[in-house]
Amino acid sequence: MKFCKKSVLGAVSAVALVAGSSAAVAAMDDVTPQEKALIEAAKKEGSVTVINPQFQEKTASMLEEGMRKRYGLGDGFKLNNLRKGTGATVAQVRQEIQAGKFTVDVQLVSAPGFFAEAAKRGAFLELDSGQWKDSEALVKAAGQYADYPFVVTPFAYSFQPVWNASCPGMENFTVASYEDVLSPDLKGKTIVSDITKSFTYTNTVVALKQINALDLDNLWTKLKAQDPLIEFRTEPKMQLVISCERPLDMWNLTGRAYQNIQKDASLKDKLKWGTYKEGQVMLGNQMAVLKGAQNPNAGKLFVEYLLSKEGADVYASEEILFSFREAYTPPAEAQPYLFDLTKEKLVGMDDWVEAQRDFKPVREKWQSYFQ
Repeated sequence: MKFCKKSVLGAVSAVALVAGSSAAVAAMDDVTPQEKALIEAAKKEGSVTVINPQFQEKTASMLEEGMRKRYGLGDGFKLNNLRKGTGATVAQVRQEIQAGKFTVDVQLVSAPGFFAEAAKRGAFLELDSGQWKDSEALVKAAGQYADYPFVVTPFAYSFQPVWNASCPGMENFTVASYEDVLSPDLKGKTIVSDITKSFTYTNTVVALKQINALDLDNLWTKLKAQDPLIEFRTEPKMQLVISCERPLDMWNLTGRAYQNIQKDASLKDKLKWGTYKEGQVMLGNQMAVLKGAQNPNAGKLFVEYLLSKEGADVYASEEILFSFREAYTPPAEAQPYLFDLTKEKLVGMDDWVEAQRDFKPVREKWQSYFQ
């Protein structure tokens, strides 16, 4: 499955780099001049700290090793993976910006409104990216937020229904529409995502509301009648699905299913997922290097690595995320878990920043049903 509808890039071929100081750098001609200019300074800094809600430790380790090899950074170079929820990620970076004291170098999270305001206030370093050009067009076409040279958007995910077909009453269950997850037969079997703790859950609601794809009163009235559990993080929700305690989650990630199937192959025939005909909201994750970061060059180099094909192969195969690189084909093992973007109705927003004005009323309405 190819990510984009048309190719704008030629083939990239690997070539050997010969001799001297460049011998330690990855033998690929897509290591751009901008990347090469950062390598020696990144080596001296010796590490990069990335705050994000996405990367499990295995993924972070693979990204660390990939950076070492691609840029010849040596075994001592460290990628410190600080993983928190979307709201907590934004809250920590906001506090560090206000205090002028930084423990984080790179912020990576889906929070367009925050990035727009922080960029306006001069909180991010200006990037000189050699890789961004390969993603910029598709980010725009997909209705996603970016603000180069300060904010780039390397990938997206989309919340999908995930269920356990081995649980009682779920053997013949399937989802193609939001109406399918609202059946009274699902009482005691469902999970409701706590949108008050997540920018991405809230943006999903707002985006669907903007295109009149959902009647929120109908949605939440019927979900409330199902006596659902309220949960926030995708991992604990997936464990509830696996244990059959709550065998259906209307908003989870196929990447979480994939990670659990890797650990327990018996789940391959049990965990199922679908898409919603009303539309799949694409949640682009923005990335920026903080002005005042302790490791600014390593931070910029991490941005370049994540935008490269090598970086995309890591997060696509380990986290099941959609790369915005033109003409990008995900690794074979990831493809069954990524829906075909040419066959689904994709939902973005013309103005993600303005949409944040809807957060308060939408969250208050949700709370009137579930809190």
